Amino acid sequence: LFINGIPVISMELKCQFTGQNAVNAIDQYKFDRATKDTIFAFKERVFAHFAVDLTNVYMTTKLEGSKTYFLPFNQGSNGSGKVGGAGNPINPDGYDTDYLWKEVLRKDRLLEILQKYLHLEVKKTGEITSERIIFPRYHQLDVVTKLLTDVKKNGSGHNYLIQHSAGSGKSNSIAWLAHRLSGLHDDKDEKIFHSIIIVTDRK
Repeated sequence: LFINGIPVISMELKCQFTGQNAVNAIDQYKFDRATKDTIFAFKERVFAHFAVDLTNVYMTTKLEGSKTYFLPFNQGSNGSGKVGGAGNPINPDGYDTDYLWKEVLRKDRLLEILQKYLHLEVKKTGEITSERIIFPRYHQLDVVTKLLTDVKKNGSGHNYLIQHSAGSGKSNSIAWLAHRLSGLHDDKDEKIFHSIIIVTDRK
């Protein structure tokens, strides 16, 4: 996918009916794509790479050959925001993974992700500097979007409970939500929140 001629998203699409799935797509990224073409150069061209089949989606932001790590980009077996297992619910009206292009990669949402979510994380440990591009996973986009929609409709003063499993990116979800809430306006263009306070039990 390109924006104004600049490549921002790549996808390797597979179909189980031809004997391949997302695992084969991941292998292609690891062994056939990484470091071979300029378009795949980290933070210089494409920001996120998706391995997609009819039932599952995986995503990475950095191709490092065999060390490349893909994260699930699925909704969960019972759909977004519902308790369940890994994977995606069965879609009676199309492919189980069509939410990727219908919800996430459509023009307005992709531009929003690039402007409001995507960022380069730089960590320094002694003399070692590591970098990674942070691209929101599906459940993170989902929770922030749902909360923003509800707050814009119903205003402040309501309580919400969001459950995330260990290692699922809670800190980024909190940061994105706080950032978006701080700039949220109602239909009269009045700010809904004038300050955002985060209380946490960790650094």
